[in-house]
Amino acid sequence: MKRVKYIALIFASTLAVLNATAQLRTSYFMEGSYFRNELNPALSPTRGYIAIPMISGTGVNLNGNLLSVDNFLFKNNGEVVTALHSSVPADKFLSRLPEKGFVGLNLNTNLLGAGFYTKGSFWNFGINLRSSNDVTVSKDIFRVLKTLGNGHYDLNNTSVSSTSYIELYVGNSRKVADFSFGTLTAGAKVKILAGLLNASSQVEQISADISSESVTGKLQGTLRANGVILDPTKAVVGQMLTQDILCQDIGKMFGNLKNFGAAIDLGAQMTLLDNRLKVSAAVTDLGFIKWSSKTHIEAQALADFYYNGINLSTGEVDSKSSSDIYVIEIAKGGYTTRLNCTLNFGAEYSILDNRIGFGVLSHTEFRHKKSLSELTLSVNFRPTDWFSATLSHTLLNRNKLGILGFALNLHPKGVNLFLGADYIPMKYVKYQNIAVPYNAKSLNLYLGLGFNLGKGKDGK
Repeated sequence: MKRVKYIALIFASTLAVLNATAQLRTSYFMEGSYFRNELNPALSPTRGYIAIPMISGTGVNLNGNLLSVDNFLFKNNGEVVTALHSSVPADKFLSRLPEKGFVGLNLNTNLLGAGFYTKGSFWNFGINLRSSNDVTVSKDIFRVLKTLGNGHYDLNNTSVSSTSYIELYVGNSRKVADFSFGTLTAGAKVKILAGLLNASSQVEQISADISSESVTGKLQGTLRANGVILDPTKAVVGQMLTQDILCQDIGKMFGNLKNFGAAIDLGAQMTLLDNRLKVSAAVTDLGFIKWSSKTHIEAQALADFYYNGINLSTGEVDSKSSSDIYVIEIAKGGYTTRLNCTLNFGAEYSILDNRIGFGVLSHTEFRHKKSLSELTLSVNFRPTDWFSATLSHTLLNRNKLGILGFALNLHPKGVNLFLGADYIPMKYVKYQNIAVPYNAKSLNLYLGLGFNLGKGKDGK
């Protein structure tokens, strides 16, 4: 059990550096927000800015096809019960679940950032701490929990991957062409990446056999870890993996920073019909990280479980289990991982001298062995030059009606305050006297506070 905890600690260390962001769809058409530049480097804010470390960009994005409360809570005769309650038929519960349950977590904290206008263009630069995490689970896991019936359960569609890194970037956007029918603006952001931790599991076998006499289970898989917190010199091939592989020396962690990569964001926006129509497109996080062999460890995990009931005369449980995690490779060689790339396509039509706009944004994210596509419709309000608000609704990817997005942005000359969320549930149910969102499967929050700097793109 202790050896399992050591591996869990490696994954927990990845999550420890998580503190914020994914791309907030609702901010895409908010002209005062500098967060929109993360979705499309051609979209610049109305003014330059100075970011406050750890405060100017904090958020969390949780998405997938599994984590919806109405998958696991059911209404029964006016009472809300869990899916494991005896009153909920197994087929009714399992029919709501995908064959492969997927949960993705994107996070990013702004450590340093600034943007400013020069003649004809907008420049920005900064440092972010970022992380991407994916978990895939088999539907059979829930079938086991619900039915506990006789049979063989294949749980092989289960995997975990996690990557954390530091991102240094510089970006620029500018008007590149004036046509009789409109204006074209283009933007690019170049990023240098330093990998902190990469961890993943490759499962060869996870299965359970259940009968009226016994329950047996088996797990076999490979764990791969690479990063600054690891000390491969403390690992021995063929021996058990222990906590000794975790580096305790801060100086040595800096010396372990040997994993580097690069990425680029590219974007464009075309304004048409006297600036009433804006059409845009972008690709972000198109890049990779090369992980060094000097901080690379692989281990084999083997676990067996057997349960044969309880001896009623003695009260003893007839069961046994074993688990081993042992090192199979050290410095096997370097390898490369790609970032989670995204494609964004947007269009907005404005009325009342740009005070109100109606927007549509297509967002596709290419994650580890998975892609997610969403369509966000929004109404964007800009009553003054220093205040804007957006109301949105995101479709596709199993999103349901009644899930709204909302954002506020105050951006007068001195300060830039942003607060937004993409998935705000409108429907709640009470479970054990606690109000829980009934049909929300995703979470995307963003909070930012910075200082506006200098003149904006309109010269004001």
